[in-house]
Amino acid sequence: MQQPDTRPTPRVPFARALRHHAALVAVLLVLGAVGGWLYASTTPTTYTSTTRILVNPSVGNPFSSTPSSVRQDQETSLETEAQMVRSADVLGAVVERSTGLTVRGVSRRLQVSVPPSTQVLEISYSADDPELARQVADAVGEAYLANRDARFKQVQDDRVGRLESQTVRTVEDLRSATTAAQRGTPAQRAFNNELADALRNELVNLRAQRTALENLTAPSGTVVSPANEPSGPPLLATLVWPVAGGVAGLGIGCLLALLLERLRGVVRSAAEVRDAGLTVVAAVPRHHVWQRRAAAQRREQLDAAVRRVRTTVLALDPRPDVISVVGTGTDTSDASAAEALAGSFTRAGHRVVLVRPAQGPAAGELAVEQHGLAQLLLHQRLDVRDVLRPTVEPLLSVLDGGGLSSESRELLSAERLRAVLAPLVEEGNVVVIHVPTGDDAGPGDDEAYLGAADLGLVVVSAGRSRRRQVDALVRDAAATGSPRMALVVGRGDLRHPARPAREDQPTHSSAGRDASASSADDATARSRR
Repeated sequence: MQQPDTRPTPRVPFARALRHHAALVAVLLVLGAVGGWLYASTTPTTYTSTTRILVNPSVGNPFSSTPSSVRQDQETSLETEAQMVRSADVLGAVVERSTGLTVRGVSRRLQVSVPPSTQVLEISYSADDPELARQVADAVGEAYLANRDARFKQVQDDRVGRLESQTVRTVEDLRSATTAAQRGTPAQRAFNNELADALRNELVNLRAQRTALENLTAPSGTVVSPANEPSGPPLLATLVWPVAGGVAGLGIGCLLALLLERLRGVVRSAAEVRDAGLTVVAAVPRHHVWQRRAAAQRREQLDAAVRRVRTTVLALDPRPDVISVVGTGTDTSDASAAEALAGSFTRAGHRVVLVRPAQGPAAGELAVEQHGLAQLLLHQRLDVRDVLRPTVEPLLSVLDGGGLSSESRELLSAERLRAVLAPLVEEGNVVVIHVPTGDDAGPGDDEAYLGAADLGLVVVSAGRSRRRQVDALVRDAAATGSPRMALVVGRGDLRHPARPAREDQPTHSSAGRDASASSADDATARSRR
């Protein structure tokens, strides 16, 4: 029974994801910057004009220089005046003198600030039209000063009115006290005389206060700097959107790179194969995209890796007679690796049989009678040596699949396959089985091919093989107890296999030898029958 994989899922390094998806990150970075620039270019230019007003202390206002009021240099008082600039009375007066403006629209584009340690209000207005920005800034300043003068005059009139009412009452009280001082007892006359003197002093004080209020003509504020020539957005502001778009594109690109690396889960190096639990016996040196290699160089490196695999296999004790080559990628690298390994054994002087279950007879009207692995499974009396196909290599023969059907696949098992290949092993042949994957294999076929082998060679294509496929082979090896080793190749390395075995017709130099060998094989087959 296959044991579940309890190992934690390997974490994807951020640097590796960026390195292998640098093009995606760069494209999204450029697209984000271009998108930000396009957005900034389509946004209308905004002009800002600023006017400055000096606020003078005035009686009855928050900046009044009376002992009961706050200090003139307190910022809270200026903040009160700044709020009055944005009041409905001030902005309503501006809207009445202009067309196409609303109180809400002016308030949204209006900014009022108080420079530290000053009694100055900075009124700024932004608009798409520079002339409109300057006019509205001046209009808001003038409306604020007019409103402040009106408030000052109203407070002053109220105070003068109160002083006048108090003066009238004081005069009436003085008349009553003067009349009362002419009659009554000496004590009553003395009291009324003192009261009359006090009322005379109060009347003098009230008249002095009224005179001071009537003579107060100081302005409530002045414009120290009219609205300046409107200025467009600074260069830094124009670069905000492109930079922000580039940063957003960079962030999205990094997230997509991590997500793609996580979802694909491909193996990138031989170290990851070792971490998965496979012994890497050989690996083709890795090269970068910009390091182009010629076909001859690829062939030399692959030939060296295959020789290393062959040497390792021959050094095992006992030596494996049946070797299954299984791939983990989506290409046909496993088939090329099986051919390369078979050719390497023949060059070392070993007799080799290459089993290719995926190869079958031709279809349609061109179909001919052909024997292969399917017929060996169906007919137990059929000898495997009778269906071998010779190649140009004297020591290499090929056993094709013969067109595996549903009926023959029912008989496909590790024990049955082992029995079919037993005569080849007894004669000293090294059997190399190419394990088909994908559409060429039926359900459970790979388990039969791997179970019938003494050793499984896993071909890992860096950048294409999935980590989950490698983990599945490791779990299967642990469950069945069959040894597995790995050959790590790069993308496109097996497109130039080392001296690939071809199934061409024999050359003239070897025609006689192949003919005699065929005659001897036929005689042996007839004697067996």
